[in-house]
Amino acid sequence: MSQFADELRSLVDDLAASGRPDLWGSLCDLGLPRVGIDEAKGGSGGSLDDLLVVVESLAGHGIGVPVVEASTADWVLGHGRELDGDLTTILLLDRAPDTASGALTAELTAVPWARDAAHLVLCAPDSAPLLVDLRHTSVTVRDVENIAGEPRDTVILTDTPVLALDTAPSHDEVRERLALLWSAAVLGAARGAYKLTKTYVSEREQFGAPLLKIPAVSGNLARMRVQLVQAEAALALAREAEPLSGAVGIARITTAAAATEIAQIAHQLHGAMGITEEYPLHRLTRRLWSWRDAVASERRWAENLGRRAAGAGETGVWTRITATGR
Repeated sequence: MSQFADELRSLVDDLAASGRPDLWGSLCDLGLPRVGIDEAKGGSGGSLDDLLVVVESLAGHGIGVPVVEASTADWVLGHGRELDGDLTTILLLDRAPDTASGALTAELTAVPWARDAAHLVLCAPDSAPLLVDLRHTSVTVRDVENIAGEPRDTVILTDTPVLALDTAPSHDEVRERLALLWSAAVLGAARGAYKLTKTYVSEREQFGAPLLKIPAVSGNLARMRVQLVQAEAALALAREAEPLSGAVGIARITTAAAATEIAQIAHQLHGAMGITEEYPLHRLTRRLWSWRDAVASERRWAENLGRRAAGAGETGVWTRITATGR
């Protein structure tokens, strides 16, 4: 657990409350996107746990900035390259592209924040990550957004030069770090939706009493809390687990399931108020719907977990379920 958690949360809370138009610039000035990267590599120092606190806190305010993508891309680049002040984003690929000529021709979809980034890191299985200069004349970026209104652009590369990052972490390591960070983001947004809903049903009155006094309302609020606690527990276990142990996949499944139910109940309990532009609930729930499938869908994580379980055999599955192997 981060020993600076309280200070980091307070810092993010103050930034969120300030209403600054260039929030991302303020975050960068404070070095928050590079928390968890060694200072010797151009980072801000601190641990991955510290970065998780930053991500979770920002998400709890319904703030959409490229902190997950930028921090992970910089972490990859920091293994052998000096970091500059430009925004670098990152994309996972299912298979390695053909770059035998030292260049790449491809159409990449759902590239986070490509319109604002100077560089793109591409990570594929069984190959070194690739660095692409998005400012090169051979690159075309088409603006596309996800359901939360965040950039998920299409990038068209036409014989674009690429640089192999031979000393960078593997695809699996990058995928796991991204999944852990997105789990924290989903948890933060889920907690924000729960708190907002709890406040609403406690203050909103019907028939002379708060909505919370209605059994169906209090029961649904309790369901939200249960989902939140499960997600918190899964993320806590993933933070402490050995790398590539499967715990991050479990956290991703659990937080995605929590996102679905918490968003649904939040809107059910808010009614028409929850879908108004001025009310902040949609800034949380739209991100829950978008972020729950970041990196890979809940179904895909579940399929991967099932294959791991099948490969472990009956004894391995039982040991994991009962935690008797600890």
